[in-house]
Amino acid sequence: MEKIRWQLLPAALFLLILPLNHTIALRMLTLFLSAGIAFAYIRRHPTPAIPLKLPLALWAGMALLSLTWSADPWFSLNEIKTEIGYGLLAFLTFYILTDSEKAFRLWLAAIMLGLLATILFALKDFWQLGSWQGYEWDWQHGYVSYSTYLVTVAPFLFYLLLNPSQNRFIRYLAWFTLPLFLFIAYVNANRMFWLSFAIVASLFLGLAWMKVRHTALSRRITVIALVSLIVAGIAFASVAKKKIAAPESTQAALSETFQQSDRYPIWHFWIERIAERPWTGVGFGRDLPHYTYPKPKEWAVLWFAHAHNLFLNYLLQLGVFGLAALLFLLGGIVQRFWIFYRASNNELSMMGICGIAVTIAMVTKNMTDDLFWRTDALLFWALVGLLLGYGTRLKSTEASGTA
Repeated sequence: MEKIRWQLLPAALFLLILPLNHTIALRMLTLFLSAGIAFAYIRRHPTPAIPLKLPLALWAGMALLSLTWSADPWFSLNEIKTEIGYGLLAFLTFYILTDSEKAFRLWLAAIMLGLLATILFALKDFWQLGSWQGYEWDWQHGYVSYSTYLVTVAPFLFYLLLNPSQNRFIRYLAWFTLPLFLFIAYVNANRMFWLSFAIVASLFLGLAWMKVRHTALSRRITVIALVSLIVAGIAFASVAKKKIAAPESTQAALSETFQQSDRYPIWHFWIERIAERPWTGVGFGRDLPHYTYPKPKEWAVLWFAHAHNLFLNYLLQLGVFGLAALLFLLGGIVQRFWIFYRASNNELSMMGICGIAVTIAMVTKNMTDDLFWRTDALLFWALVGLLLGYGTRLKSTEASGTA
C-alpha cells in the first residue's frame, strides 16, 4: 500500500467531485470502490481500532428502532441507508485509508482542488451573466448547500495558511484561494454562513494561538483572525441589508434580520408537532414530517420542507432519545479531537483543531437549516474519518516514541 498509492485515487476522486452537482453516479462508484479497497487493506495490514463505536451504534440503533413506529417504514429504511449507511461507509473508508502523512496530503489536495473547481465554476458563470442575478448555483448543489460546504472546508484552508511545513507553492495557493473563498461566500448571500464562519474562525485560530503563543506564528494567526472576523462582520451586515427590502440603515437591517426572520414561525409550528410525539417522533428521515403532517394553507413549500434546525428535526424524527443519541455522538467526536489537541505533537494538535472546527461548523451552520443530509453529510463523515485516521496513527507513533 505504501508503494502503490494509486489505490487511494478513487477516494481522492470522491473528495474532489463531492461538492460538484450532477456527479451522483460517479460519486457512489468511487465511494464503493474506495470502501472495497479499504476493507481489502485491513485484511493484510494492522489498523487501529475503530473509534466511536458506542456513539455510532446508538445513533444508528435509534434510527433502526424507529422503523417500529415510523409513519412510513419504507421511507425511513431508505433514509437510514442513504444518510447513515453511506455516511458510515465514508467514515470507515477514510479512517482506514488515512494510514500516513502521504495519504492525508493527497486528501488535502483533493479537498482544495474541489474547492477551487466550485469557485471557478461560479466565477465563469458570473463572467458570462455579467452579474449574480439569476445565478442558481446549480453546479454547487444550490446556494444553501454550497455555503454549508464552504464553512465545512474552511478549517482545512486555515490549516494550509498556518502550517509552516507546507512547500512554497501550496502556501501561495492557499493565500490565492483565501480572497476568492471570501468573495464567493459573500456573493452566495447566505447570512448564517458568516455567523458560522466567524465562530469557526475564532475557534480554530484561538486554539491554534494557544498552542503557539509567544512565537512568530502567533502573529500570523492574530492577523488572519482579525481579517477573518472583520470581513465576516462587514459581509454579514451587508448581506443582511440586501435581504431586507429598503432598510433605513444597516442597524435597522440587522435588527429586522432577527426580529422578522421566517425561522420563528417555522420553529413554532414544528415545536407544536414535536409536542404531539415527544418520545418517538414520526420515524427517521429529514423529510418524513413533511409527508406526515398537513401543510398550513398560507405557507410556502420551502417553509414546510422541514424544521430548519438540525436538533428540532431529530426531535421530530426520533424524539427525545434520538436527539440524545445525536448529542452523544457529536460529543464523542469533539472529545476525541480534544484529546488530539492536547497532545505535544504539533501536527496531532492541528488534527484536533481541524476536527473540532469541522464539527462546530456543521452544528452552527445547521441552526437555521438542516444540511446534515446527502452531500454535506457525506463530506462531514469523510472529513471526520480522515482526521481521526491520521490523528490516531500520529498518536500511536507519539506513544511509541514516548515509551
